[in-house]
Amino acid sequence: MRVSIEITRTARSYAAYLDGIRVGELTYARRDDEIVALHTVVEEAAEGKGVGGALARALLDDAREGDLKVVPQCPFVAGFLDKHPEYADLRAG
Repeated sequence: MRVSIEITRTARSYAAYLDGIRVGELTYARRDDEIVALHTVVEEAAEGKGVGGALARALLDDAREGDLKVVPQCPFVAGFLDKHPEYADLRAG
């Protein structure tokens, strides 16, 4: 069964929705030519459905599109970067 995750972005966060219900959020801050990933949270009922990964990918894809580097202060995003070498070039530092 494929799970459809909808991601929306605001000036400070990405939100994830399953069936119209908000189930996760990744907060961030902009700093010059960097995006600082601050915190990722996924509702317990949505864990294991790819919500956290979808949030991380949305942030990283937007960083790539905007030619920005990512500062992964959030442990989830740091771990995601470690596991996905296709995004390694986006890590600041």
